[in-house]
Amino acid sequence: MNSLDGAIELIHQKFIEEPFHSLQILYGESLGSKIPGGTCSDKTRSFIDEARKRGFDVSLHSAFIDGREIHRLARVNIDGRVFFADVGNGWPSLYPYPSDEPVIHSCFGMTFRTEISDNMISVYHQIENEEKLQMEIMLTERPEIEIINEIKDRFSSGIIYPFTDRMRFSAIVEGEFRFLRDETLYIYRPNGQKVQVIVAKDQWEIALEEYFGWKIKLPFLENNYE
Repeated sequence: MNSLDGAIELIHQKFIEEPFHSLQILYGESLGSKIPGGTCSDKTRSFIDEARKRGFDVSLHSAFIDGREIHRLARVNIDGRVFFADVGNGWPSLYPYPSDEPVIHSCFGMTFRTEISDNMISVYHQIENEEKLQMEIMLTERPEIEIINEIKDRFSSGIIYPFTDRMRFSAIVEGEFRFLRDETLYIYRPNGQKVQVIVAKDQWEIALEEYFGWKIKLPFLENNYE
C-alpha cells in the first residue's frame, strides 16, 4: 500500500525489526553485519529496498548534522507530495516529514518538530525540557548515485560521525524504545516514563540479548571515551 499510512507502517516495522547500531564502526563490518540494521545508511537503504517492492516512489536523500552532510534518509513521493522518512535515525523518528508544511510528532515522551524555510527543513528533537536542532534537510534532490558512492567510502573517508568510537544500539522492543548509549541503557515507555540502567562495557553482550533479543559475541574494547 503506497500511501502515507503505508509508509508510516513500514517505518514503524523497520524500527522494530532492524536496530540502529554502531557495531560496524566499533568492531568491523564482518561482526557488525551479523545483526540487521546498522547506521543511517544501512537502515535507509533497507527501507528503500522494501518500499520499492511495495510500489513506493522513493530515493536516497541526505541531510546535514552540525553543518556536515553526513546523514542519510529516504525521499518519498506520495500523491504529489514529497516526504522524508528518517528511518535511519538513532531516535524513534516514526513519522515522515512533509516538505510542504511543518509538523509536530510525539512518541515515547519525546517530540520531533519541523520548521521550513529557504528550501530547507529544520528538524528539532526534544526530550524532557531540552530541545536541540537534530538535522537540516535540503529539499533539492541530489543524484542518488552520488550518495551511494559516498556511502561506499563512509568508513574510509575520514568522516567523524557523532557516534564514532561509541556504542549506539537502539530499537523499539516490546512497545518500548530502548537505547544503549555507551554505558547507559535508556528505556522510554509510551506513557513518557524514562528508566536508566547502568551497563558496563563487559555487560554489553548481556544487555543486547536481554533488552534487545540479539545474541552476539563482542571482542573486548579498550575504553576510549569519557
